[in-house]
Amino acid sequence: MKRFLITLLLALPFALCSAQKTANVSVEQAVEMIAKTKKLQIVDVRTPAEFKTGHIKGAVNIDFRDAEFEKKIKKQLKRKRPVLLYCRSGRRSLNAMNKMATLKFKEVYNMEGGIIVWGKTQALEK
Repeated sequence: MKRFLITLLLALPFALCSAQKTANVSVEQAVEMIAKTKKLQIVDVRTPAEFKTGHIKGAVNIDFRDAEFEKKIKKQLKRKRPVLLYCRSGRRSLNAMNKMATLKFKEVYNMEGGIIVWGKTQALEK
């Protein structure tokens, strides 16, 4: 029993270090994150054509439906930095968030309502 507890205590820091955080956030929370979170990576997971119609300032476009999505996020994003995802309505970005969690991204947020809700109160860049 004593060995088990010692082993458990020794393993705990490693488990905590690898902990991941995923969450849905509102547009208001996303605005606050963009303003306050250093090194936030903003990712638009819509198609390039959708991206050209308007996007959040500073966002990069990595199409979730692209067969190379996984390869592109591994290459273009840093796993230890927070990521804010959005799409048109929130469905693709939710799926992208779940995918990124399996790829060991540490902190991934999905903006609920997507660019549709964002555009009602915030500016878009073209």
